[in-house]
Amino acid sequence: MKHTTHIYLAAKGIEFLYEGLENLRYATTNRRAVSATRSKRRREGKVLQRMLMHYQDAISEASWAPDDILSDKSQYHTFKLFTDRDFPDSSAFAKEIHGGQYYRASGGGGLPYKVDHLARVISDMNKLRRYNDRCSMNQIMYQFLLISHYIVDAHVPMHCDLRDDPPSARDTTKPRNGNYYSDALHSEIEQIWEDAVKPVAIDEEIIKAKRKDDDRPAPSLSQQVQFNVTNDDHCDEIIPYVIPDNNLMQYMIDLCIQTKERALQLFPIDDPFNWNQQIFSTMTREIFARTIGNLITVWIWIWGER
Repeated sequence: MKHTTHIYLAAKGIEFLYEGLENLRYATTNRRAVSATRSKRRREGKVLQRMLMHYQDAISEASWAPDDILSDKSQYHTFKLFTDRDFPDSSAFAKEIHGGQYYRASGGGGLPYKVDHLARVISDMNKLRRYNDRCSMNQIMYQFLLISHYIVDAHVPMHCDLRDDPPSARDTTKPRNGNYYSDALHSEIEQIWEDAVKPVAIDEEIIKAKRKDDDRPAPSLSQQVQFNVTNDDHCDEIIPYVIPDNNLMQYMIDLCIQTKERALQLFPIDDPFNWNQQIFSTMTREIFARTIGNLITVWIWIWGER
C-alpha cells in the first residue's frame, strides 16, 4: 500500500475500534464471541481508542515509518508464498511449509515474525510503563500506529505471492516452472487503491490536499474503500477476531495464506499479467474491510489482558 492508504486504514482502525468489537468473533469457528468476552474487549477498546485518538497527529509519520525511516521492506513487509498450483513439483525450493501446501522460498520475507515480535515489544512497553514509568504513552501509541503498516501489508495480495518476485538469471533459490509477473503490476494496483483513497481521505479531513491535482473527482472505486462508523452496514463489515490460543504468529501466517489465496484469484496462474479486473472492485472492499478488522484484532491483542 502507498502512503495515503496506510494513513487512511490506520485512521479507520481507530474510528471503528469500539464499534467493531461488537462484532468480535472466534477465529477458529467464525462464531460471534460470547457476550462477556465482547463486553470486556469493548471496555478495553474504548480506552485504547481514546488514547490513539489523542496521539493521532503522529499517524502520518508512524504509519509510514517502516517504509520511510526503517526501510525494512525486503525483510519484513512480505511473506512470499507459492503452491504446487502455481509452481508444480517445486517443494524442494521451500524454506518453510505452512498448512501442508503453502511454501515460502528463501528470502521470501518475514512479515508475520515482525508483527509478532513488535506486538510483544509494545505489550512489554505498556507493562513497563505501568510498573516503573520508563516508557511514555507517546512512545507506546507511536508503536501502535507503526505496527499498523505491517498489518496492512499482510493484506496486499502481491506481498504474499512469490510470483511478484521473479528470480534473476543466477538466482537458484526460486522455482522457474511457473509464471511470474513484474513489480510494475504491483505498483499499478497499489496506485489504483491510492487514487481511490485520496479523495475520501481528503473529504473526511484525514489528510489535507497538498498538490494541485488532489481535487480530482473521486473514481468509482472510491465507494469501495469508504467506511463510515455511523453507517450500520459498514459497521457490520468490520470483524475483529479472538486470536486462537493467543498465538499471534500463527494468526498472522494464516492471514498471509488467505492473502495468497486472493492473489491466486486476482492473478490467474496461466497468465498472471492478465489480472482479473472483474473481481477487483469486490475484492478491494473485502481487503479493506478485513484490514480494518485485523488492525483492531492485533491492537486489542496487544492492549488487552490475556
